[in-house]
Amino acid sequence: MPEDKKADLIPAGWFEQWADATFATDQVGAKQSPPVLRAPNGTVADKDAYWAAGKPLYDPGEIRVPVLIIHAEWDADLPSYQAQEYFTKLTHAPYKRFVELGEGTHTVMMEKNRMQFLHEVGAFLTEADPQALN
Repeated sequence: MPEDKKADLIPAGWFEQWADATFATDQVGAKQSPPVLRAPNGTVADKDAYWAAGKPLYDPGEIRVPVLIIHAEWDADLPSYQAQEYFTKLTHAPYKRFVELGEGTHTVMMEKNRMQFLHEVGAFLTEADPQALN
């Protein structure tokens, strides 16, 4: 991301509000000193055993429900080409949509352009099934 955009990406106080709300979901972790957020490590094991090894965990071509992929322009964790490649593998989804949001990272849902993200999710979930209209 451009250096001059970093300071403005997450408005003041937003990360702290998100962190407070997230930490509050773990009552056991909140009692530790300092407070911690406990999380299952299955995703780490999957990443090591599959993603990092170049072996798919599942076949995207077997997904048979509508799919929305939202990607943010500056997402260094998932580059655009990887998201687009995955999208092309959704060969059995009844319909699919790829949305690229500008000026966002992997945490776009709490950044200044988060309303674009939320709008796209809401529109996808509430619109009529395009296949049913044919």
